[in-house]
Amino acid sequence: MKNFIPLVLAVLLGLAAVLAVGRLLHARRQATEKTTTVVAVARDVNAGEVLTSDAVMEKKVPVSARPAQAIFWTRAEMVVGQKALRAIAQGDYVLLSDVGLSRSMADIVGEGEWAVSLTVPAGGIARIVQPGDEVAVIGTFKVKSQVKTADLSAAPEEIAREATLVLFPRVRVLDVGTLSTGGEASAGELILALPPQQAQVLIAAQGKSRLTLALRRPGDDAAINRIDTGMVNEETFDKLMQGLNTFEMPPVPGVITAPVPAKAAGQN
Repeated sequence: MKNFIPLVLAVLLGLAAVLAVGRLLHARRQATEKTTTVVAVARDVNAGEVLTSDAVMEKKVPVSARPAQAIFWTRAEMVVGQKALRAIAQGDYVLLSDVGLSRSMADIVGEGEWAVSLTVPAGGIARIVQPGDEVAVIGTFKVKSQVKTADLSAAPEEIAREATLVLFPRVRVLDVGTLSTGGEASAGELILALPPQQAQVLIAAQGKSRLTLALRRPGDDAAINRIDTGMVNEETFDKLMQGLNTFEMPPVPGVITAPVPAKAAGQN
């Protein structure tokens, strides 16, 4: 019996230590995990009810726990004035699927802007973009240039090279949809807001280039000058390789081989 009591005490102390360590780790995870704020309802909302500004509230949640269709609080204005498609209990998230876009698209377009559609591949950034997001539109073009030939009397030879550059550093997304083929999403269709002249450029660029989206952080004012971002072409990659030695791929994966020294000029 005397030997049994110390054993019980040891077990209890061990359990207490495990619980203490667990609580400490949980507290540390909560302290270090990043959070974000989303739109929730401040009171019970009935199906078909129009959401007013006092019916929604800001709710802080861990980034890892945010539902995919939850609406960031910075875009709460897109919810106000919309009809709830289902009953939402107080404190619950307002999801994109919970509201019907009853307002005309024309009401969302800003003054001096046009709404223009952009078709992009149905994956990647286009899959996660939401109305109200800001994106950069990047284009890859075939740029034609004339190169003189060895025969000076002949006309210069025309060569097409690829170049990638930022067309629009910051564009507001008005709406997001999908285009389907055979029941499967084949492309994403975004409605973007642009000034008239830039809208024309986007329309023309869709027929002359491959367009890619880059998702921007909300309210980020950095890199909004198109010229500052520069251009990427063959010369860019040529410069990347300057000063680098080549290496031979090993016959056995995982085996590291030394780089092959560059041959000196004039050596065979």
